[in-house]
Amino acid sequence: MTGPMTGNAALPTDILVSDVRTVEEDWIDLYGHMNMVRYVALFDELGYVLLDHWGLGESYTRETGRGLFVVDVAVRYRRELRAGTPVAVAMRLLDSDDKRLLSLLELRRTDDGTVAATMEQLSIQVDLGTRKVVPFDAATAERLRSLADVQSVFPLPPGHQRRLHCRAK
Repeated sequence: MTGPMTGNAALPTDILVSDVRTVEEDWIDLYGHMNMVRYVALFDELGYVLLDHWGLGESYTRETGRGLFVVDVAVRYRRELRAGTPVAVAMRLLDSDDKRLLSLLELRRTDDGTVAATMEQLSIQVDLGTRKVVPFDAATAERLRSLADVQSVFPLPPGHQRRLHCRAK
């Protein structure tokens, strides 16, 4: 994975992959597998870190007073995870417009590469002072649209059907 984007640098075009985490015992529910809330928590925690590589993470928020609010998600649980299983989150940009991002996150087992869950996430940019939706600056919007175009050629996980869209269809 390439390092975080700074200034007007080009965005990394490959699918981003987080550091490896191990499913912990306290994430396990009554049924002996990882509780569904932990899947979403991992998507949130690790996806937030990956946003730095698109120039939209913590430093962006501090510098601009803007951030991304999630407005819709579609989660598909595909495989149970048990304690001790190593996992990582992969993230790609499916679409972007002047104020929205549509990302696909995959929770992958790192021992065999299978996808345990997917989450499509639609986010909007918000001015944190006014709490209003605002557009990306022109250069950022263009970089994100270009990244979405590049990443659109990557195959989706087997069996994945898109559920969310950046713009109304």
